[in-house]
Amino acid sequence: MSGISREAFQAAADRIRTWKRPLLLSHTQPDGDAVGSLMALRHFFREMGIDATALLFDPLHDRNAFLDAPDTFPVLGADLSRDVLDEYDGVVILDTCTYSQLEPIADWLRSSSVAKLAVDHHRTRDDLADDYLIDESAAANCLILYEWARIVGWAIDCETAVALFAGIAMDTGWFRHSNTDHRALGAAAELVKLGVNANHLAQKLFQRESAGRVRLLGTAIATLQFIAGGFVAMMTLTREAMVAADATQADTEDIVNEPLRISAVRASILLTEANDGVVRVSFRSKTPLDGADASVDLDVSVVAQTFGGGGHVRAAGARVTGSMSDVQERIVRHFEELLANA
Repeated sequence: MSGISREAFQAAADRIRTWKRPLLLSHTQPDGDAVGSLMALRHFFREMGIDATALLFDPLHDRNAFLDAPDTFPVLGADLSRDVLDEYDGVVILDTCTYSQLEPIADWLRSSSVAKLAVDHHRTRDDLADDYLIDESAAANCLILYEWARIVGWAIDCETAVALFAGIAMDTGWFRHSNTDHRALGAAAELVKLGVNANHLAQKLFQRESAGRVRLLGTAIATLQFIAGGFVAMMTLTREAMVAADATQADTEDIVNEPLRISAVRASILLTEANDGVVRVSFRSKTPLDGADASVDLDVSVVAQTFGGGGHVRAAGARVTGSMSDVQERIVRHFEELLANA
């Protein structure tokens, strides 16, 4: 059952239907759920006869690029100027509720009086919109959009079904993560009925990697170390490593999940050195099974908040100012203290 009422879905639909020129936004470094959300909501607007602009802050990674083809999303600064932002009469913010993940446009969002709606499933949020459709129990933002469409009667064509399925599948780790529930699986089944070929989609998402991405995975694993009594795995990627692998920031997606394959590991961390004096930190954890380690259950969203970030219980992130060594030392110390008595 959705955590959002039918009345709230209908009221939001009635409101956005009055907009003439909406702007759709999601977070920096958009993943499959963000891209799928942008694509799906743009389609729903078009079904209402409204030409919405789905704006990116970064070019799409090759993995997700097929989702917006052939009608590509403009990129802020390259395809769409900041000067035209005030021409929009409504903004929908998807798959995030924090200014830190909307940094390229955060100042404009704070100062603009344009109507704003946020649709999100994360626990961490800022007061950045007038209206909200928030469901922390939803496995993916695309699941919220799917349920919204079903309740208010928006049509889902095959292309949009693929986008929604991709978002749900990616945020559930292809239906392996602990957030996989009857709602996610039920929506996926209905989307398959609408034309999604799950096997073809999986090939496009997971079997068309760049050589740089595969090299980067090997580089990250080579840095693997265990802390906090072996319950936490940590990997690092420096700027030099990124250059040597001929990889981009987008190529780091999902690498943080790899150490969770190890039985004793309850949480995994990936530190990636950016070019702006910031270290991007990704946190992941897994649900403990019955046994000796059942008492070690890490809510990484709480850890991420300690470092100025946020996210979900099992997936979170933060952008921490400082050198790689400094940030690494701080995070190691935090986990060592957190699990001192585990």
